[in-house]
Amino acid sequence: LRLFNDGPTMLMTYLAFLCFLTKRWNIGCLFFSFAVSLKMNVLLFAPGLLYLLIQDSPKWTIPRLAICGVSQVLIGAPFLLRHPVSYLRKAFELDRKFFHIWTVNLKFLPEDVFLSKTMAVILLLLHVGLLIAYVYRLTKASRPVNAETILSTLFVSNFIGICCARTLHYQFYSWYFSSLPFLLWRETPYPLPIRVVFLLAIEYAFLTFPATAKSSGILQVAHWLILIPCVLVMNHNGTETKKPKTE
Repeated sequence: LRLFNDGPTMLMTYLAFLCFLTKRWNIGCLFFSFAVSLKMNVLLFAPGLLYLLIQDSPKWTIPRLAICGVSQVLIGAPFLLRHPVSYLRKAFELDRKFFHIWTVNLKFLPEDVFLSKTMAVILLLLHVGLLIAYVYRLTKASRPVNAETILSTLFVSNFIGICCARTLHYQFYSWYFSSLPFLLWRETPYPLPIRVVFLLAIEYAFLTFPATAKSSGILQVAHWLILIPCVLVMNHNGTETKKPKTE
């Protein structure tokens, strides 16, 4: 199975994250925009990035978002000037139909349910609801914008999208496999054996070809048991961090 452009996309994404970790937000936003231009899945990190930009510096949030927006326009200019409607339609392709045969995460669903608009709407509402719940918990926890918070916020934001995805193909594993150890050890209260079981369960699902109802079910259970504490149990290893007082 071809890897398509998922690998280079995530390489560019992690270059952006490296910039964020060193507080080089402007150049990081530029690399993030480059990654989005390679593949739209990077937008799953966008809610977390927006929260971090606001927390780091509210007055710089709009200029940094402008960096992302202007670079996208410049990258797409050759296509926007010639075929703007076709370019925008294919870039977002909200009406795209996925193939049930290739799904890794929802093979247990009948094909008509898998392809239904109702299912798509349910997953979208679930995605939005989980993001709102996560942002609420982040705000309540008042975490400082340090390296751990940056990675945690970005990884959980992406993982929420993964869990609510209309479909996952085999190459999509590259979107989040490297973040799983961080999420399990940093964001969940599970003992070591359970964490290892979750990693093996996800690996099993992506190594099963073609996917089966069983492998998809195992993947879903592992995903959601990891996600729930990430969203609802903030900072399980200690008390919620409070903002330091300024004199």
